Amino acid sequence: MNADIMIEDVEPGRCKTMLAEAEIKRDRFAQQRAAWECLKFFENTAATKTDFQLRFASMPDDDVTLLKAFYNVRSDDDLLRMICRFWNV
Repeated sequence: MNADIMIEDVEPGRCKTMLAEAEIKRDRFAQQRAAWECLKFFENTAATKTDFQLRFASMPDDDVTLLKAFYNVRSDDDLLRMICRFWNV
């Protein structure tokens, strides 16, 4: 692609908006991928509440923080309930 090529019919302000929108979408996709990696932490856990509680207690703090922020959850208990629902526990 040649950097010297100009698109004459596109307003510069619109280009900035389009770039910002693309960045937000890319960031959201990265956040979704990171959240999924955190949820996979429970993938091979026996489907009981007790086993999920034990597994949750060993989850890295950074992963707990990421999931709380991504799903807009305030407490560990609410996050654990959400994770259990996700895995049908």
